Amino acid sequence: MGLLQGLKAGWTFFKELRTIEKKAQAAKERWQNTTAQEAAALSDEELWECVTARLDDDALATPGAKRTLYTAYLFDLEVQNGGLCQFFDNCPESAPYLEDALTALGAEPYLTLLHETLTKFEINLAGLDGSEVSQVVQCGDQCESCPLSAFDSAYCDLYSKTPLEALCIRYARAHLQELF
Repeated sequence: MGLLQGLKAGWTFFKELRTIEKKAQAAKERWQNTTAQEAAALSDEELWECVTARLDDDALATPGAKRTLYTAYLFDLEVQNGGLCQFFDNCPESAPYLEDALTALGAEPYLTLLHETLTKFEINLAGLDGSEVSQVVQCGDQCESCPLSAFDSAYCDLYSKTPLEALCIRYARAHLQELF
């Protein structure tokens, strides 16, 4: 790739990123003042957009529904985007809360799959450093050769039967007063 093509690709990526940021900001503004009563009347898709638009890293500071949903949201987002290794690399601060979040959501099959993987690779979620996990399982930059790819495949299979997002929405509906 020539220099000009590289610059053009970089500019295109930057514009796409700005578009995503603008959409996220618009969603946050749209849902910021939603009440529990209004949230109860939303469709599942709208409710999940509303909840996720209102969550941020501050949600991890306090136990409860916000932490549960934010942790599950990050987990699902990262695993679907780049796998479990990506979750460990990008969200180590939420990892210590993952087991509790999956338990609260009633996501037993996901919890079982996670426990099997953690046990196999001797990964401790408490005080997790994503780079340490990468070294333990030797992920490197090659996702295809990452030993955690078996988890990723099993996760996709589970998701096709019972989407984690659906469990999050059910949980959110049961905790509207706490969330709004």
